[in-house]
Amino acid sequence: MEEESKSLQYTPTWVIAAVCFVIVLASIFAERGLHKLGKFLKKREQKALFEALQKLKEELMLLGFISLLLTVTQNTISRICIPPHLATTMLPCKRETGSSNHEKTHNQAINNRRQLLSASNSAEHCARVGKVPLVSVEALHQLHIFIFVLAIVHVIFCLSTMILGGARIQQWKSWEDSIKHQSTRTDPRKHEHHYLHQFIIKHKKGYWRKSAVISWLIAFFKQFYGSITKSDYVALRKGFITKHCPQCSEF
Repeated sequence: MEEESKSLQYTPTWVIAAVCFVIVLASIFAERGLHKLGKFLKKREQKALFEALQKLKEELMLLGFISLLLTVTQNTISRICIPPHLATTMLPCKRETGSSNHEKTHNQAINNRRQLLSASNSAEHCARVGKVPLVSVEALHQLHIFIFVLAIVHVIFCLSTMILGGARIQQWKSWEDSIKHQSTRTDPRKHEHHYLHQFIIKHKKGYWRKSAVISWLIAFFKQFYGSITKSDYVALRKGFITKHCPQCSEF
């Protein structure tokens, strides 16, 4: 009776309506927020960031589809049976042995009495043939939580990358304006030669640069502070213009 009272048909309709309202409201805010961000990026002509945003929306939709697929098929998956020795292979955590393990298992069994009825049915179904379920309902529920956390972390990571990338581009814009300003006052080739000389000297010195591993470690830590200097920017800018638009004197 306790399990039956927790099913959907015995849940008050106002509870269902309240939960659905919160879910729909949060979804609308998320969708409108992404839509506003997309319009802002298009207005600022940030095509690369807008494409990154579209890619992020596609990945979120894919994660939602995976979660929905797990929800719909969880009963079928939990009724798949495997031999007991396979269920103890490649465990991420070691199982405790002895009386402490027995006591912990007993307490866990008491705490999990209120699991869905399908969980016990799948365990009994596999026990009849001397096997164990492939994945328990509790494990599938934890997998749903993991997918949700993964999506949240991915969104935060992408937004942080976009914000920090925009801040870095603003710094490069000041360098671009400085190059344009100095080019109008002096010979641009003399100005570029000065920074190209600095670029060559900085990247040529040091015997440790011949070691790939040490170079990778230095590159990894440099990303947290001034990874691109003005001399680097001018050298890469010169190379880009020479390769892609050599006829454009005023790039």
